[in-house]
Amino acid sequence: MRIALACVGLVVGVLALAGCTVQVPGTAGPSLASVAVPESPSPTPPADPPSNEGRFTDAQGRFSLVPPTNWTADTSGTQGTAVVFLDPQPSSSVAGRFSSNINVLVVQSAADLSTTVLGARQELQGLTAYASTVDEQITLGDGTIAHMLGGSFTDSGTGLTLRNVQLFTVHGDMTLVATGTSLQDVWSAYEQTFQTSLRSLTVAG
Repeated sequence: MRIALACVGLVVGVLALAGCTVQVPGTAGPSLASVAVPESPSPTPPADPPSNEGRFTDAQGRFSLVPPTNWTADTSGTQGTAVVFLDPQPSSSVAGRFSSNINVLVVQSAADLSTTVLGARQELQGLTAYASTVDEQITLGDGTIAHMLGGSFTDSGTGLTLRNVQLFTVHGDMTLVATGTSLQDVWSAYEQTFQTSLRSLTVAG
């Protein structure tokens, strides 16, 4: 079975791919041309652990994280996601077409973290007007090694300019991808929120 990783945006009231499909190596989809991005020389030290207040735990026990306060959780499995958190504030929407969101995807994959990140970099270059803004290895609060990729791009379906940050980590044969996405114009209001929430991720032992 071949599965794609997706960074999801709420478009026209429906969760849509927003032009942001990232393939785990050995899974679905054509491979795009590789663009070399240097590896971080060493992981960023773990930040102070975030508060556990309001922590969300996956029903299957695969991961947990602290979502932004009062964001709505959707665990219906939309587009294969384990959970999607949506910003309820009206200020985060444009004509009702987009809400800032965080989603977590869990897929089975035999690829290690470095291979997964390499494949993600390759696929991201296929997005319209994609510009990389983040590419670094980090250590989560529980000691898990992870990698963050981020960038801006134009959604081919709506023409909206979006920006996101994605956290990739691998645990056994399980790959987890947590993504925060907002409109580029309001990114500064969400960047720290996304960073704090994604870095609060813990993986099942």
